Amino acid sequence: ELVERALVLLEDAGPEARFDALEQRSYISWWLGDLDEYEAHIKRAVLVGEEAERLDLQAIATGELASSALTRLDIDQGEQLAARALELADASGNRLARGGALVVRGRVDRARGRLDLAEAAFLEAVDVFSESGASWPLARVTDRLAHLAWERGDLALAERRFREAIRILQPMEDRGALCECQRALAQLLVERGQIEEAERWALEARKTVGPHDMASRASTRMALGVVRAAQGRHEEAEELLVEALEIVRPTQITVHTVSVLGVLADFL
Repeated sequence: ELVERALVLLEDAGPEARFDALEQRSYISWWLGDLDEYEAHIKRAVLVGEEAERLDLQAIATGELASSALTRLDIDQGEQLAARALELADASGNRLARGGALVVRGRVDRARGRLDLAEAAFLEAVDVFSESGASWPLARVTDRLAHLAWERGDLALAERRFREAIRILQPMEDRGALCECQRALAQLLVERGQIEEAERWALEARKTVGPHDMASRASTRMALGVVRAAQGRHEEAEELLVEALEIVRPTQITVHTVSVLGVLADFL
């Protein structure tokens, strides 16, 4: 409601101000899992960037459209948009825009199984965000590097990276990204046989997650379900995993739905 009021007030304002308001409005749709509405707001943001003749704003918005495509598991569309975002970012000369575009490029490479290329893109993004002092995106890409290490079987490196992402996010009182790092660390620790600490992180993630963040409400329940399964508390584990699926399935967050389904299938 506040953002919609702001957009009315900003009708005659500069495009940069309208871009920020549209981004804020899109985040709400993302949390609720309505990617159609999310993309509608971001497409308006692209037009605002074009109106302002700001290639960096166009790069940021195009990267967000790529992220939405990847969340839907439309890898072809995501790859095309990621390439365009990187092209716009490079043309703009904006380092933060390039960092964001690199993250999306790395996500495409990971989805394609090109893990070396994904790691290179993520590590370059780490350099960009570190030199810019951009802590939140630095933590997010560190989390992505942790998942990449986990996928490669380097559990020790994955654990270090998850802990580093958590260390960065905790002083910021973040909720959305922090709970994802906490729940992922819990699941990793189960795999490493550290069940007691895994339980602590899974419960912490449940405390951190916001009440309207559909993807993370599901994933944090999933993580605690994994812990309960490892503890032999099978009824509670199944209840949590089914509840996680019921939360995310009605949304358009396909990648999380697939993740929960895979964990539930393994448990069964």
